[in-house]
Amino acid sequence: MNQHHPEPDEKFDDADYPAYTMGRAAAVLEVTQPFLRSLEGAGLITPQRSTGGHRRYSRAQLRRASRARELVDQGTPVTAACRIITLEDQLADHTNQPYPDTGT
Repeated sequence: MNQHHPEPDEKFDDADYPAYTMGRAAAVLEVTQPFLRSLEGAGLITPQRSTGGHRRYSRAQLRRASRARELVDQGTPVTAACRIITLEDQLADHTNQPYPDTGT
């Protein structure tokens, strides 16, 4: 099986490369690890797993988690926030608009 292993420069530019551990992702977003697990449970993000089974997050997933945090901070329940973000993504896909700018 011929698998492509990205070069270091490719990893820097790849928003989907799972570069962040759960602890680092939580620190960057200023959220708790259980919050990240709740987003996974709600189906908003699905982190990749390291060979040891640890969660690894990409920049794209962190952007979605950041948007969820913004909505939750405004009083939206986590499951509703996840649904809103999914609908925003679908709308952006259908209108060829970029992902909503959250200002973060």
